[in-house]
Amino acid sequence: MNYQLLLECYAAGTEISLEEASLLDIELYAQMESIKVSSKQGCISVAPNHICRKAHVCDGSLWITCLAAVLDQLRPPSLGEKSRGATVVDELVQNGYLAS
Repeated sequence: MNYQLLLECYAAGTEISLEEASLLDIELYAQMESIKVSSKQGCISVAPNHICRKAHVCDGSLWITCLAAVLDQLRPPSLGEKSRGATVVDELVQNGYLAS
């Protein structure tokens, strides 16, 4: 199952298992690495608003931002650890996808 379909199910009320969350974490890491190489990644496209709302991010946010926010909800960072959402925003700024 791809991450977008999993986030669609999550937005519809389906729980994400710990195993699925682990796979999503791997997917997020892979996407953060791929945006350094190519701007043609699907994760850089805008997610549907219902996904953004479930992820608690602004409507019109990118898929990668929604993915990071959902993972932060499912597996909150430890005290003193940077959130996945903040890490993704830093990567997007650093690679020219967002203005600082």
